[in-house]
Amino acid sequence: MTAYSYPSVVVFDLDYTLWPFWCDYHVDSNIKRVTDSELKDSSGYRIALCPDVELIIKELVAHNVTIVSASRTPTPHIAKRILSLLKIDGKPMIQHFDSLQWGEGSKIRHITRAVEELGLEKELEAGSMILFDDEARNRDVELIGCHFAFIEDYKRGLTRPIFERALKTWSEEQK
Repeated sequence: MTAYSYPSVVVFDLDYTLWPFWCDYHVDSNIKRVTDSELKDSSGYRIALCPDVELIIKELVAHNVTIVSASRTPTPHIAKRILSLLKIDGKPMIQHFDSLQWGEGSKIRHITRAVEELGLEKELEAGSMILFDDEARNRDVELIGCHFAFIEDYKRGLTRPIFERALKTWSEEQK
């Protein structure tokens, strides 16, 4: 039995959250699949999720949590290619996301667009949303009612302990 419950919506940043690199800086656009969980670009750069991410995504899907991506990536075509080529349970990872909100601007804007697109106004109002992100400046999402989970060690990205701590904190605040 877990010591926490799940929010209605989980929002993930991409770079240094789901994977340990910047897709606009480290990766060129010629990406090929090596295995379902590993890709390489034409320079041989290895592209893979942070070790705990696949199981976290599976867990959220199993609990019917809405999954959103919010990223300032200036190369959405590369992010989309990575998410399309990586597979979780044989399914392209991109299909596990309910909304992709990418581009310039604040995470508040990204989350607001996802809320409008998916009709999640009640979930946001109820505080049933968590953003996982490696940039502390994005804590400002708390102003609109989205909880913030800071990924301090950006080189490791999202880890199981960070995920569980965020869910436990969120669950306790809901009581």
